[in-house]
This record gives sequence, C-alpha cells and structure tokens, in this order.
Amino acid sequence: MWTWSSLLLTVLPIAVILLMLIVFKKPADLSGIVGWLAVSVIAFLFFKTSTEVILRSTAAGLIRSFSVSLIVATSLLQMAYMEKTGALKRVIIFIKTIACDNRAVQIMMINIGFGTLMVAVGATPVSLLPPILIAMGYSTYVAIALPSIGYDSLCTYALLGAPIVVFVDMANMFLGKGNEITLSQAGQVFYLFLPVVSTLIGFCMLWIVGRWKGIKVGWLGLLQN
Repeated sequence: MWTWSSLLLTVLPIAVILLMLIVFKKPADLSGIVGWLAVSVIAFLFFKTSTEVILRSTAAGLIRSFSVSLIVATSLLQMAYMEKTGALKRVIIFIKTIACDNRAVQIMMINIGFGTLMVAVGATPVSLLPPILIAMGYSTYVAIALPSIGYDSLCTYALLGAPIVVFVDMANMFLGKGNEITLSQAGQVFYLFLPVVSTLIGFCMLWIVGRWKGIKVGWLGLLQN
C-alpha cells in the first residue's frame, strides 16, 4: 500500500537528477551516478531492500541500457562518417531550404518531423540533430534542447505509462478497497490532454529559441503545424 512518505521517497531520486541537470548544470553521467546512489540508499534504508537485490537490479539495468548506448554510439559514428564524406554538409544545405522564411515552422519540421522519423527507425535525435542545428546557427544549448523535447510531441502515448501508474496508485490509496479505478479508466481521461501537451511542447521549443519574442513570432506557424 502506497503512503505519502513512500511516494516522496520514490520521487526523490528523480528530483535529485533533475536538480543536478537543470539547476547545477552537471553532466548527465555524474547526475545518473548520483541518482543511482540515491535510489540504492533509499531502497536499502527505508524500503529494507537487500544488498543482493540492489546489485542484481543494477546489473540488470546496465544490461538493459546497453542497447540504448549502442544506438547512441552508432549514431555518433554515423555523424562522424557523414562529416568525413561531406554528406553532412549536403544535409545541412537541404534542411536550410525547408521553410527558410519561417523559423518556427522550420524548428517544428526538423525537431518534431525528422526527430520522430529518426526514433521510428531506431536512431536518436539527441545524437544526430545537434551537429546539424549548430551548423545552422543555433547555440549548443538550443541544439541539444530542441531535439530532446521535440520528438516527444508524437511519443507522449508511450511516455504516459509512468504518470498513469502513479496516479492510479495514489487515487486507489484514498478511494479504498472496492472503489479502485483501473489503468484503462485513467487512460481514457489522460489521453484527452495529449493534444494540449503536444501543443505546449511546441510553445516550449519556441520559448527555448527566442523566449517570449519567439512565441510571439512563431505561434501561428506552430498552430498550423
């Protein structure tokens, strides 16, 4: 049975990682290690998880994440090969011709359109698109941030799993036995907000590029896309 204390302790490692990444600007590898240490300490001290289970779950996580690491590594190899052969310059020239008179539309088409396409074929936008965006004149921060959130607009259904599970567990904790709601029932309500979330992600991308001025200039192009 979930309690407020167990819920807060479960969310705490995620909050620590976000704090290190966003506030203290620490690299992802260091933030991940600190997050893993926080999870292990909380599991051992508060949830009475044995050391063997912690080590086994850590090993299982490393094995499961290997496929993602392999995708990132091959994506970087692909970018290096494209740069060496001159293919990257041709791709950049082509992308610059897409909606060249409307930067908002260009941002949406590159990061949402190409980003979603890359995810569909097994690539990672965060490793492929930043060099292209930097060559197009975007700063390093913007070139990394846009692909990171851009393709999420059409992947929100997959990312909806964790929030629904947490919501159902918390709701059933208060509703009591016999009045529980199911994941299916919660999903029928949550999915109504997906178009709103996707649109807000687009506005967030405009804000990253140009703050309020970027939203003012690009809101129409965003809604048209």
